[in-house]
Amino acid sequence: MKIKAFMVALAALVLSTNTFAQDLEIELNNTYAEAMTAIKAKQYDVALTALYKTLDMAFEVENADYVVKAQRYIPVCNLNSGNQKLQAKDLNGALEDYAKAIESGNFYGDTKTVRNAKNRISAIYKSMGAKAYNSKNYASAIEVFAKGYEANRQDTDLALYLAQSYCELKDFENGVRVYTDIINLETRHSKFAKAAANAKSKLSNYLLVKAQEEIKKGDKDAAYATLETLVDAVPANYTNQIFRLNTAASNSDWANLAAWGEEALAHFKGNAEQSSDINYLIAVAYDSMDQNEKAVEAYQRVTAGKQVTAAKKRVVELNKFMKEQKAHQK
Repeated sequence: MKIKAFMVALAALVLSTNTFAQDLEIELNNTYAEAMTAIKAKQYDVALTALYKTLDMAFEVENADYVVKAQRYIPVCNLNSGNQKLQAKDLNGALEDYAKAIESGNFYGDTKTVRNAKNRISAIYKSMGAKAYNSKNYASAIEVFAKGYEANRQDTDLALYLAQSYCELKDFENGVRVYTDIINLETRHSKFAKAAANAKSKLSNYLLVKAQEEIKKGDKDAAYATLETLVDAVPANYTNQIFRLNTAASNSDWANLAAWGEEALAHFKGNAEQSSDINYLIAVAYDSMDQNEKAVEAYQRVTAGKQVTAAKKRVVELNKFMKEQKAHQK
């Protein structure tokens, strides 16, 4: 009798459990339908509440289909909610929603929504910082632009504004960092080529001026450090390389002139005139250090430009001198 009663109770429990599961499935379906209705009505806050509830219930009943459906819409609803607030000029609210779109998009693998949200965030901060930037209030501009740059490092317009703001305040460490990041984007996609070229030009101008000021002050070491930063960031810029070499030459720093010249040469082998100018400076360095054979080799590589005649003349002179030296040694 006791066994029979237990079996009846067990059957009732199984029936109750099945009924609960069925009820939960019905509620799950209704909640998801509520989310879809809210999305169509562009009531994204309502939709998100329903979607998160759908997700919780779907995990509870192990309904993978509804898990995928809910996860698909959550990042997009956050993005669209941000768009609504942006249209209403609620910038702070929009930024919060876009941040949620990035977070949920990263979590659920929605890269498209993440990219769109990042673009919206950087556009907002770019707009917010424009007034300070245009009025040359660079400190305030940096505070705003830096937030946008942190969210979206591929917004090259904003990045260029930020880098220039740093450099205008003589914060060259951060300015160089941002300009270099822009330059490096070119290696990822050709669409960044124009921005990278702009960054190279701006960076070169700022650091050349900085080096010139340091030279005028007689601070050779600081100028050398600045020029090293410059050629490391933009190695294929002929003007930058020549300025560095001429700085060494003006200081009679023949060892650095030779070493830096050899480094620079690798970037201009395709241009006969530019490589000849660099080779001439290398030759002068070796010549001044009485390394005559190396000097002759470098002078002989001067095949174009204004120094060809001078190089040929010096090769004759050095060869004659070395010949006389050998004869004297005998």
